Amino acid sequence: MFACLAALTLTLLAAPVAPMPGPDAPLEDDATLDAEPTATLDVAPGNRIAPVDPARARPLRLLRRGKLHEIALFDPDGRLRHDALAELRALMTDPNSGVDHPTHWRLATLLAAVAHHFPDATIEVVSGYRHVSRHTDRSNHTRGRAVDMRVEGVGNRRLFELLRASFADIGVGYYPNGTFVHLDVRDRATIWVDYSGANETPCYSRTAHADLASGVAERTSYAEAIARGCRRA
Repeated sequence: MFACLAALTLTLLAAPVAPMPGPDAPLEDDATLDAEPTATLDVAPGNRIAPVDPARARPLRLLRRGKLHEIALFDPDGRLRHDALAELRALMTDPNSGVDHPTHWRLATLLAAVAHHFPDATIEVVSGYRHVSRHTDRSNHTRGRAVDMRVEGVGNRRLFELLRASFADIGVGYYPNGTFVHLDVRDRATIWVDYSGANETPCYSRTAHADLASGVAERTSYAEAIARGCRRA
């Protein structure tokens, strides 16, 4: 199986730009798997993560609960390492239940691409696998397909835009009042804006694309988003 994965790795690390839902597309969140892309994001190549040769990919530098981990995801021939995926699985363990779950191999390759793009930065894993989601058992966090993260020295809006411009078939969530960016792997690309902060009920914008384009996303508090009629989980 891993030989087959290795043959696909280079393509995945150089994934094409994801089709993006237009303004009239249904609002998405990390529990939704059926987004209908209707438009393409037009971004200059310099604002995307460049293709990566897996044989030369840098080790992942991941900070999790105050502990730094270095994981060499690929061997010198560019093949995914089984033991590295096992290390990533352990790192992504749900800290509340102590239960772990395999991390989807494509999510692992995307993390490797992000790490290669920011060679001097550490990626902090805020949330990985969740044994029982606070909001729905359909969340990609409960399937080992999602990570909430931040990158040292990189603003969350910049990270959000970079991710959505660089990879196909992903979900990317922006949290203007939060401290991380959500990334997951799925069948079709989508984005969302959630105005909630820590320990608050999700508050999804009904006009995410407009909020991002106008700068409203950065100017709207949680209370204001509720007053505007956000969609609450």
